[in-house]
Amino acid sequence: MANLIESAEAFASILTEVVNGTVSTGVRFVVTPFEGPPELAWVYPEGSTPANVSLIPIVAGLTDGEPPRLWLRTSFQVRLDDTGDHLAVQQSVFGLVIDEKTKRPAVRVEYDRDKGNEPDDNNPARHRRSAAHVQIHGSSEELAYVQGLNGDRQLRGLEKFHIPVGGRRFRPSIEDFIEFLWTERLIAGLHPGWEDVLTRDRSDWLALQLRAAVRSDPFTAVSQLQAMGYTVEPP
Repeated sequence: MANLIESAEAFASILTEVVNGTVSTGVRFVVTPFEGPPELAWVYPEGSTPANVSLIPIVAGLTDGEPPRLWLRTSFQVRLDDTGDHLAVQQSVFGLVIDEKTKRPAVRVEYDRDKGNEPDDNNPARHRRSAAHVQIHGSSEELAYVQGLNGDRQLRGLEKFHIPVGGRRFRPSIEDFIEFLWTERLIAGLHPGWEDVLTRDRSDWLALQLRAAVRSDPFTAVSQLQAMGYTVEPP
């Protein structure tokens, strides 16, 4: 049986390394436990509370002393998985914030394990949206036109659309989001050596998700290994 707080603190260390190695400096992620059931913990930047998550200033690419113009907002709610052996993310969000005072985002990636749906759910959640989704703040004439065609009386902005991204198992990681901000020229730059930071931690993330997928569906994993010529002995 794993220890939730120890596992969460190891995860917090990874997040600290990723953020300080790419977009910011001096940021530290901490763990705040709270009572369950199930037993849960928050992982977020130091100085945060569950109701008020501290913003991370994006300073990479700026000159010394130049104030940040953009911020990263990210937090995770974690627990142990059903086996009690592995850390699982219950909720997460990471977004690009354009106003420090109001915390208004331009784009955000959200994940909520229990408030979204997956194609194989036996008991769909109340909210008909994907557990992992992207929301973009803005407007679209094309989507407004489509809503009008369908008779919507009240048009919705882009932020009201939950665009599915990979489901519970293969949703985007914070490394993916940071690289997206850079490759799409939404931030001024990244710290030197950012490629190594993102590659190392993202590879670990993908391996963890693959292991979790195998635990969820060992029969498919066995079938594929056998098709590749492996001999698999059942436990």
